[in-house]
Amino acid sequence: MLKGQGKKLLGSTEMIAGALRDAICNGEISPGAPLKQDEIAAEFGVSHTPVREALKVLVSEGLATLHHNRGCFVAYLSSTVARELMEFRALIEPRLAGWALDHLTEHDIEQARRVMTMIDAAQLASDRLRLATEFHTLIYQRANRPFFLEQVSRARNNLNRYWVLAWKEKSFPTLTQTEHEEILALCVKKERAGLMDLIERHIIASGHIVLTYLQTLEAREDN
Repeated sequence: MLKGQGKKLLGSTEMIAGALRDAICNGEISPGAPLKQDEIAAEFGVSHTPVREALKVLVSEGLATLHHNRGCFVAYLSSTVARELMEFRALIEPRLAGWALDHLTEHDIEQARRVMTMIDAAQLASDRLRLATEFHTLIYQRANRPFFLEQVSRARNNLNRYWVLAWKEKSFPTLTQTEHEEILALCVKKERAGLMDLIERHIIASGHIVLTYLQTLEAREDN
C-alpha cells in the first residue's frame, strides 16, 4: 500500500460510518432498511472497500446486521434488548458522573447550561436527543473513562433511534429538562450520591418510553 493510503482509507471509513450512524440514529434510515454497498459507494464517491469496513463498524455497534447472501440491513431492536441497554446505562452512567464530579470545571458547567438553552430552542426530536446526549457527555467525559464512555454511546445510539420514532407526535417532556437542571445543580453542589441517584432515575424514565413503544409494536405483530 502506498504511503498515506492507509490513513486515507481509515478516514473514509470513519466518515462513512459516522454519516450512516447519524442517519440511522435520527430516523432518516429506518429499522430494517437495506444498506446497499453500491449506492453508498456512489453517494460518497469511494470504492467498496471503505464502505464494507464502515458497515462492519455499524454491525459491531449493533446498529446493522449482516444476512448471508442478502446483504446488510439496519438492525431492529427488541423490547428485551432495549431493556438490557437501559439497565446497562442505568448502571454505568451514574458511575461515570460520580467519577467525573470532582473534575468538572466552571467552563464545563457553562457549556452544559448553553446546551440546555439549545435544547429548549430545538424543534426536532432528533436535535433534542443529540443535544441531550451532548449535555450528558459534557459531564461524563471528565471521568476519563473512554472505554465506558464509548460503550454508553453505543447503548444510547441504539435506544435513541427508537426514541425518535416514539417521540414523533410528542413534545419534549418537561420533566426531562427539569431533571437536566437538577443534574447540573447537583454537579455544582458536588452532591455525588444525589447526582448518581437522579441520573439512574432519569435514564430509567426515558428508557421506559422506548420500551413502551417497542412493546406496542411487538403486540401488533403478534395479533
